Amino acid sequence: MLLGTLILWYLGLFSGEVSTPGDTLLLQPVEVKASSLERFSRGQQVISIDSVALRDLSGLTLSELLQRRSGLFVRQYGPGMIASLTMRGTSAGHNAFFWNGLPINSPSLGQMDLSLLPLSGTDRVQIHMGSSGANYGTDAIGGAIHLSSDVMGGTGWMAEASSGVGSFGLNRQEVQIGFSNSQVGSRSRFYRLQAPNRYPFRNMGKIGLPVEIQEHAGVNQMGLMQDLVWRVGVNSQLSSSFWWNAAHRDVQPVMGSNSTDVQSDQSTRWVLDFNRTTENRHLNLKAGWVRDEMVFNRSDVNITQQFLLAGELDWSLGSRLEFKSGSRATYILGKLSTYEATDNRIEIYQAVNFNASPDMVVSVNLRQLVFEGEFAPFSPSLGIDWSLLQQNGHQLTGKVAGARSFKVPTLNDRFWVPGGNPDLKSENALSGELGFLYRYTDSKYAWETRVSYYDMQVDNWILWLPGDVYWSPRNVRKVSSHGMDLFFSGHRQSGKWKTGLSGSLSLNQAVILRSDGNNIHEIGKILPYTPGTKAQLGLDVHRESLQFFINGHRVGQRFVSIDNQSALAGYQLFDTGWRYERAFNRQVVSLGFQVNNFLNTRYEVLRLRPMPGRNFELNITYKL
Repeated sequence: MLLGTLILWYLGLFSGEVSTPGDTLLLQPVEVKASSLERFSRGQQVISIDSVALRDLSGLTLSELLQRRSGLFVRQYGPGMIASLTMRGTSAGHNAFFWNGLPINSPSLGQMDLSLLPLSGTDRVQIHMGSSGANYGTDAIGGAIHLSSDVMGGTGWMAEASSGVGSFGLNRQEVQIGFSNSQVGSRSRFYRLQAPNRYPFRNMGKIGLPVEIQEHAGVNQMGLMQDLVWRVGVNSQLSSSFWWNAAHRDVQPVMGSNSTDVQSDQSTRWVLDFNRTTENRHLNLKAGWVRDEMVFNRSDVNITQQFLLAGELDWSLGSRLEFKSGSRATYILGKLSTYEATDNRIEIYQAVNFNASPDMVVSVNLRQLVFEGEFAPFSPSLGIDWSLLQQNGHQLTGKVAGARSFKVPTLNDRFWVPGGNPDLKSENALSGELGFLYRYTDSKYAWETRVSYYDMQVDNWILWLPGDVYWSPRNVRKVSSHGMDLFFSGHRQSGKWKTGLSGSLSLNQAVILRSDGNNIHEIGKILPYTPGTKAQLGLDVHRESLQFFINGHRVGQRFVSIDNQSALAGYQLFDTGWRYERAFNRQVVSLGFQVNNFLNTRYEVLRLRPMPGRNFELNITYKL
């Protein structure tokens, strides 16, 4: 019914072709794209990770990218093991993940394992910092991560193959082939990764702290992607993207343990988009399917599927009002080791941009989700961008925003046997932030700085707690999180030399304000494994075909337990490498070498989970 309503909008709004002054999307007639994430996110910061960073870390996963090249902290259980994101002091389930606009968080766990998102399948990464439930729906309390793939137009045939080898048995390959012209585009990609991870570590769990070789931390991962684009006339486009990924992991034991657990994961994702753009209207109709399968110790099989239908209309009235109207229907089917369940979700949303003056834009976003007849918290947001300075290449923009976001209970929270609690309330967050965006450009130099101060409270925080017989989830916590995010990047061109500098700093304090039942001792304590400081700095130097880079990041102290009595020391890691690229007619060959953790720092992201020391990787890429 919701999609039918949008189709009626489409027939009514496009059939008349009534124009109003001012273009909303400013798209070329033969190139239809989704609107920028920033258009209806005024007052908040949206960070894009450029293609250079993605190329330098090609073959690795999203967890490595965010850990090394952003101000975000990733909780890693070991190299290639489960990795989850914490953003602005929130938990792993408080961040929404999207692939080509398709939500991909696990409906049973409510979170995403970043080690199962290889960068080989990603062309662009964007990070929406801060509470954004009104923009994207459930889970986006701390923020949202958007991954996307692109098929370039009008380039003819292309092919690329790359291979890399490295320390501790690392071996990876990637092959892609594509074709595109003014009407159709296709790209096929296949990738494979094998990493035995047999690295030395000092075993803190044994007497004498012996140095041992990690014997049970191997990772095997492979995947296939297919992107198709068909331009249906001048203003319309039909696109399809498919992604299959499979991984098998020896679950790395904690120090002092000899466990030999294994885990296999398989994900299938497919999304179909129809886009139509005219002078001041853009329609997107979307269908999607996500299937996740996890097998633990070859016996416990957990399968979830999500089926999605969505429609969105982006339109304007004159030059001062822009609108985005949409709806989304999701059917979830879960077949897990202890239960079977279904979930129906329907949500509608409306966004408005009001150009109050040439120097000020106001965004209002409204969203309501209903799941299984239950209303999630109504989620509004308000954001303002105002131009404070714009002259001689300098731009200074002030930003202010307030938002309400939510997270509905997961399938496991409601239906797990034994212990599931169907009476759980949705987690509810209120947040506000104030920030600035500064840009400077001239013929040789470009610079950008983003800074934000935020304050957020999350109520009805769900925790699994022990009962008389078994564990069960309850809404027991209220958490306050406040801090600052700083991002900067710039480059300078001088003759044959191009130098780039980028960095970030995140300061955060996430404190428990209320805890019900027998957990009042938690009040006033900082959440475990939530660092107060995360910093990153990177330098790139290019001269014609040669590139050199060095990157470092520091993670501050993390408390191990809720009583804040023990903590892991902070650590800093540095990576460096070079890449040489040479063109022969239409063929391009590049050779790269990278040293990770070149100071050979011994560190733990999580307690008793050793990480590798100094390691190397050599890779070669051939393009045709």
